[in-house]
Amino acid sequence: MMDAIPSPPFRPLQSRPEATALTVRDLIQRVQAGRMRVPEFQRPLRWQRRQNLELLDSIWRGYPIGSLLFWKRSAPEQEIQIGTARLHAQSMSEAWWVVDGQQRITALAGALLDLEQAPGEHRWELYFDVDGQRLVEANDSGTCVPLSVLGDLRRLGKYVREVEWCDEETLVGAAEDAQQRILDYSIPAYVVDTASEDALRAIFARLNSTGARMRTEEVFHALFGRRSAEPAAEHQHLDLERLQEVGDRDGFGRPSRSEVLKMVLAMSDEDPTRRVEHLTEQKLASLVSSNEAEDVVARVVSFLQEDAGIPHVRLVPYPVVFSILARWFRHFPDPNAWNRRRLIRWLWRGAATSAHQRAEVSKMREQLRLVQEDESESMRRLLERVPLADARPWKLAPFNGQSAHSRIETLALLSLEPLSAPEVSVADVEGDAVSITLSPHRIDPRSLMARDRIAREVFASHDWEGLDEGARRLARSGANRVLLEEGHTGLQSQLRPLDPIRHAQVLGSHLIDDQTFEALRNKDVPAFLELRGRALQRLVTSFLADQCAEDEPLGLAPLSEYLDREGD
Repeated sequence: MMDAIPSPPFRPLQSRPEATALTVRDLIQRVQAGRMRVPEFQRPLRWQRRQNLELLDSIWRGYPIGSLLFWKRSAPEQEIQIGTARLHAQSMSEAWWVVDGQQRITALAGALLDLEQAPGEHRWELYFDVDGQRLVEANDSGTCVPLSVLGDLRRLGKYVREVEWCDEETLVGAAEDAQQRILDYSIPAYVVDTASEDALRAIFARLNSTGARMRTEEVFHALFGRRSAEPAAEHQHLDLERLQEVGDRDGFGRPSRSEVLKMVLAMSDEDPTRRVEHLTEQKLASLVSSNEAEDVVARVVSFLQEDAGIPHVRLVPYPVVFSILARWFRHFPDPNAWNRRRLIRWLWRGAATSAHQRAEVSKMREQLRLVQEDESESMRRLLERVPLADARPWKLAPFNGQSAHSRIETLALLSLEPLSAPEVSVADVEGDAVSITLSPHRIDPRSLMARDRIAREVFASHDWEGLDEGARRLARSGANRVLLEEGHTGLQSQLRPLDPIRHAQVLGSHLIDDQTFEALRNKDVPAFLELRGRALQRLVTSFLADQCAEDEPLGLAPLSEYLDREGD
């Protein structure tokens, strides 16, 4: 017996889509006039320059590029975004909303319209080489015409009058021929006329769950994200972006949309690794409500920040714990103090022993199944799945802010409550230059998280020249990283001018003692790295021992439960 196809909740269309065709010229004119829109449920843009080039090259060669699907309905006055460029669109009673074809339409509009993209945005900057008769990414010859010029007859006419080869009929003819081939290319399209947004969401999810598959969180957003007609504050539907906002509590940072979706599935007692389109309609209907999801996300983030001591999403050693904690706080929103303490130890023991590695999906699923109705029994089972932390000294490794290893080192350094380096400024007081020293302040971890790189190098790479391989390994490790607010590398320039007596507290907050500072001041790079490397190993070893609390009898249930049993 064949299994039924899992069916997202939607109603069948009452009328068949209208089949039509439109040229590339028609399409980009519709975009520019605001008569083509992108609904909320569309996926983010993923195509890069190479994919945009391949699409335009296929059109120039006359190859088929597939059909488009539109939804005909009214459209409000709004800003339309194409890449980083924006177009103002008036309200209109009838517009075509893109259901399938967003990447292709954006590629055509971005490349062929004369739009002003942000500096550094080059995905739609493409050229046609009239001499080589080919589309190219780079303007590496004097015979390359920007595709934005080919997108309009007048722009091309003005352009060819000003280029050096304006009198060469063959080249001018090649440009005009390329323009005609591209703009007159006809694309088949279907237009759906329905009042049901749910039906369009389901069609979109179905179309994009095969071939170049959407990420599962994009399918979920397509099916359940906020409806176009809803006010932003209502949140009647599970909106992943809204849950990301809830996660950004007290500067914690926004968990990724994929992580938030896994949390929703986990708290709904579903497998967070499963693709949404494979869930049955009954299972989709039984997902937690938006209010329940927001409450659980807020509790998870609060636990990570206030109990586990992890101030930011980018410092969570293994993000897989988001899913397990989501299921925990869905079942036990207010665990007793002892179980909360045991949950902290579970998290840190899993981090210290790498038991929470995302790669071990089967172990994650197993831990999720352990969270059931009894709070203390669920906690006992979870603790049994994480081994005791290794008592051996911490090992240094190349520093990478994306790795659990380096995130643990960063959290250990943050436990020292690092202070800023004193700042000296010169002020003009009645014509005299007066030196003013600003006192050190405790560094807010959130200010560090605002940068791409959290911990920067004390000695820059050019300072490593001539070092042996052992010293270079240390230079690439956390031994050469400090947590200062300055965003540049080579932070020795901030540290070397300090006074080892007056600024001992500042230096100590960055794991720099007198001997290590002496090596720093003398620019003895190998000695500095060796001394600070050993200090970092001791710090992380001690930090993890405190967090894991191996000597605590965590297998025991709370005292209240034993007293209850005595009463029985």
